[in-house]
Amino acid sequence: MLSSLRHCDVRRRRSRSVNVLGAVVLSAVCGCEIGFPTAAPTDRLRRMVPHAVAPETGVTTILIGDEPFRRSVTLAGAINETVSFRFSLQVGAKSIPAAGLVAGAFRSDMMSVASSAIEVYRMHPVSVGPLPGWNIRSIAPADRRADPLDVLVPIGAPRGGLPETLEPGRTYHFWVDVNIPKGAFEGTYTSSLALTSGQRRVGSIDLKLEVWPFILPDRIEVPLIAELDHRVLFGHHVRHQGRSVTFVTDDWRLSPKRRELDRLLRVTLQQLQRHRLTPILSQLTPAVTINARGTVSVDWEAYDAVVEPVLNGRAFSNRVPVSHWPIPVQAVLSSPQPRAWLASPERVGLLRQYLAECAAHFHDKGWLDRAYTTVPGAAVYGAESIGALREFVEVAAAADERLPIVSRLWPQDMAPYGWTDYAWTDFSAGIDIWLPPAQFYDPVRMAAARSAGQRTWLSIDRPPYSGSTAVHAPPALTKVLTWQGERLGAEALFLGVVNRWPLGREDVTPTECVQADPNVLLYPGRPFGLSEPVASVRLKYLRQSAESAAYRALLREHDLGHVVSALSSAIASYGGTEAYRTHFADARPIGFSVDDSHFDMARRIMADELIKKVQIRRGTPPVDDFKATAKWRRFMPATRAMRLSVDGVRMRLIGPRTQWEAEAECTVTVTNGTRLPIAGTIGVTGPLAPAWTTNDVDRPVGLIRPESSRRIMLIAELNGLPTSPTGALSLPVVFTTDKGDESRVEARVALITAVPFDGTVRIDGDLSDWPPGLANVASDFRSISQTASSVEGDAGARPAHRTFAFVRRDSEYLYIAINSEYDGPVSLPSSRRNRVDYDDMIPVGEELIEVLIDPLNAGTRTPEDLYHIAVKPSGSYLVEKGIRFEPPCGARSPWPVDIVVSTRTFADRWTVEMRIPFEAFGDDEVGHAIWGFNVTRFDVARQEVSTWSGARGNAYDPLSLGNLYLP
Repeated sequence: MLSSLRHCDVRRRRSRSVNVLGAVVLSAVCGCEIGFPTAAPTDRLRRMVPHAVAPETGVTTILIGDEPFRRSVTLAGAINETVSFRFSLQVGAKSIPAAGLVAGAFRSDMMSVASSAIEVYRMHPVSVGPLPGWNIRSIAPADRRADPLDVLVPIGAPRGGLPETLEPGRTYHFWVDVNIPKGAFEGTYTSSLALTSGQRRVGSIDLKLEVWPFILPDRIEVPLIAELDHRVLFGHHVRHQGRSVTFVTDDWRLSPKRRELDRLLRVTLQQLQRHRLTPILSQLTPAVTINARGTVSVDWEAYDAVVEPVLNGRAFSNRVPVSHWPIPVQAVLSSPQPRAWLASPERVGLLRQYLAECAAHFHDKGWLDRAYTTVPGAAVYGAESIGALREFVEVAAAADERLPIVSRLWPQDMAPYGWTDYAWTDFSAGIDIWLPPAQFYDPVRMAAARSAGQRTWLSIDRPPYSGSTAVHAPPALTKVLTWQGERLGAEALFLGVVNRWPLGREDVTPTECVQADPNVLLYPGRPFGLSEPVASVRLKYLRQSAESAAYRALLREHDLGHVVSALSSAIASYGGTEAYRTHFADARPIGFSVDDSHFDMARRIMADELIKKVQIRRGTPPVDDFKATAKWRRFMPATRAMRLSVDGVRMRLIGPRTQWEAEAECTVTVTNGTRLPIAGTIGVTGPLAPAWTTNDVDRPVGLIRPESSRRIMLIAELNGLPTSPTGALSLPVVFTTDKGDESRVEARVALITAVPFDGTVRIDGDLSDWPPGLANVASDFRSISQTASSVEGDAGARPAHRTFAFVRRDSEYLYIAINSEYDGPVSLPSSRRNRVDYDDMIPVGEELIEVLIDPLNAGTRTPEDLYHIAVKPSGSYLVEKGIRFEPPCGARSPWPVDIVVSTRTFADRWTVEMRIPFEAFGDDEVGHAIWGFNVTRFDVARQEVSTWSGARGNAYDPLSLGNLYLP
């Protein structure tokens, strides 16, 4: 077996020189150490030079001065692996004409590897535009990349590669790939990458490569299926008579551009396969004709000419065939409507004939065991989709029972998870493969499906349900994908279309591509003068994820599965429906590592275990066990920890009206992310502010199993109405394990008073008639963003722009005023439609203020208990009971309230003023009562949601509201 360690030992003794041709790819930190060993291990990419580090990329910058520079990079990897590093060149006061980057061959005592094993790319940024909801709720603003370096252009490209002249004062970013070919021997190799100016050497980077004594297999256990739209690919790269090439059918054999089209398709498929993806042509169809008698005829010749080399492996240099391939049902099912293609018996008959022909042809070719049939239509649950799926299954079974049917729907009832009016029906009969979005991938239900003989694939979605290939995602969220897929039991990962580029224009920019689809993994090459696509950095990260899967396959092959289990549970602790907190739309923090260094640490641990196995077989002393153990001891605490999170603090009056006394119910969740069960005590502990008392100091907490959580309510009492400049107090919460380890968090107690007044308030957006206040001011808003690595229970980071809310009351009305600041002039375009768009329970698209009120103050977990007011700078507003989410989450109904709202905009702020009649809340107590209350702000300029209560992740959980006292 090519990947075996014993085979590697035999190859080690051969002595011959190998020249390597071909592409070289991988991701940034894999196997790379820079030559300044005094730096911290997790900071290895910053060690190339002790000069400036570009904060927007986190990579090393080499300052080019008058003297030639010399730096060193150390790389390490397995045979049949690709390792890489990044660097930047910052040009000093003088330009560098006739610039060149020249790579040398890698040489060792045993052999040499040609310089073509080193490929250098120029990195270009893209502008990501508006952020999706998952990014806003999961990634702190300080960790976002507004203009990530994602486009990789070969330095030899006519445009966008290495410039003829490096201009003074500019910084140029580069990505370097080093391929370790299958013919390489283990050992140490050296090479260099020189920067030249004509014949003059401006500087160099010395490369040292350690090749480990094992070979990575070409295949991985959980394939990454990537759809390539060949028609979009052709339209953006091939021109005929000045226009984009288009075809009525997928037969270009008679086209004058046939050679160009064939080459373009071949090199693009090869590019994806070299990155260890499984490329499929999801839009490719054979020619289908229907005669007057209603008989279907299929011409497979042109289709087979394209598909056969891919499915037998001849199209690829490693000769590995593609493992999955779609039946081209869209050849006859072109309508996007789920049931349009089943509208009449005649069409059903044609479909049956065509599917039978497909099954027979794929069987004759030997492809049927790799084929699957996807039902057309959107993956949206509902009677229409289920009906279409059932009818298609019946037609396919009648055509040929061997056709595997893929369902993009899911096989479990969602009503228990909070999906309002979810009409559950069991439609699993006849389904061979489940392919739900990760948000609806239930590991328990999927394990049952596999036990019943069905297959389960995972459609890549978004955090925290899955990792992501989106341009917004930090690198770790792409690298985790194969780890997570294996952990969830998925048998394949479905990436979707990798080149969904904008249509109707010929030379679209990379930024236009990611704004059309943030998950594109390839960019058109024409803007750079190339006749084929260029890669994204995320494609490199995917390859690293796939190669880590190859490491894990080797470990299992050699009885080291326990190493895989330990690493996987640390890297990807949960996903799919395991990421639900209270309901299907209320997500936990990201449950997998968001730190790049963790993946490199895991790779080094896997390599050590495999090297040790080789050395034991050879009878040579194994690697230093102390160093290997030290790596484990660094890795496990970094990835597996116990965490505290505060879900909310509800205040309730417990004394008579003549004196102010309240009880605070602080709900805390203890999550055990360690490998062992934990137990201990929890309490409100430490110096308390005056007037606070509690008996919950050392409450026992029973055993919490690994990867489990326990929710605990702590009680504290407050004697006397407090005042705070921000309307926020804090309670110190401490969890102490039986071993004496402590975790602390500050529970934010948001409490303000609607100060009574006599007089009138003019609702005009002018807040100058509001008197100065203290107890009635809500400020110090906090970002809603949460990550698994953050201190989840604190109030979060402060947003970039301040927001202040003020409350007053009289006998009939509640008055609210809000001042939303900016740190400079800003334009606030806003529509006048009274609708708010939500993405992952995050308002998106327009600047927005929301007021959330829960008179019951019961701390339920459903948004249907909330009175909701949303206001835009234009003055348009929305009022409702419950909140309009899609899919629905909790009941929603109109709220007939005689509310008055006014707004004003200024150069550096905008204001809201509103008056709400108490009678609109029904019979709820409005005197000497505490209501649930919160104010949220979506800052469109910063793409940031902040709240006064300090809610994390989900502002629409009534438990997470602040508290409004109505005297």
